Amino acid sequence: MIRVKAAFFSATGPAPEGDDGSYLRWHLLDHMPEQYQLPGLVYATRWTTDSAYLGARIAGTGPLADVANVVNYLVGDPVQQTHDDFLELGVRLAEAGRFPIRRPSLQLRLLALLRWYAAPRALVAAEVVPFRPHRGIALIIEEPASDDVSDWLRWLHTQHYPELLQVPAVAGAWQYGSTDFWRLNPAADGPPQFVTVVYLDDDPLTTVKLLAPIIEQRWASGAVRPLFAGPLKSMIQWDAWTS
Repeated sequence: MIRVKAAFFSATGPAPEGDDGSYLRWHLLDHMPEQYQLPGLVYATRWTTDSAYLGARIAGTGPLADVANVVNYLVGDPVQQTHDDFLELGVRLAEAGRFPIRRPSLQLRLLALLRWYAAPRALVAAEVVPFRPHRGIALIIEEPASDDVSDWLRWLHTQHYPELLQVPAVAGAWQYGSTDFWRLNPAADGPPQFVTVVYLDDDPLTTVKLLAPIIEQRWASGAVRPLFAGPLKSMIQWDAWTS
């Protein structure tokens, strides 16, 4: 049984001019580790971009066209308590002087995990793909354009994701969506939305060029509209690769 039930996605824009990396250092070394005291937090990671990545987007509209950094917190049971404690912890850390730097938020959402897949070549269970080292991701954020997206979701499961998983550098994909199951604070809620994370073993810029024609098929039916689609890179450099 999969431990992850939902995930927080926190998106911000590019770093300001002259940024010295202090925000990223604080977040990775101070703020992100503190989240592990939450009862249902399973895993935390951050993806980022540079100018080359910003120019490699497949799609982008509205505020999310400026996505440059994304923090992802995987959440298991108890989801409701973890959601409540997550928002309370931020306030508590700020009161203690542990929230010294803020970046304007483009979006904070808690979404339910809907589907999870692993490429056969990855040789791991679909349930563990996010915990496997990866070089980056293709992030896809979409909103429904129709009251009924059931046919689109069926097509994703039976045709789209199997095709996506055949691309050599793809290790797997997890899809999330809005739900009314939990009582969400407005700070972590919003209009219906889907978020897909495609985990990549190779250079994200190179791989997303291969993925673009496949990803663009998601919008051909008009069932959903893209808010963002593009590559982001992992903040951790792994030594498992020789190049």
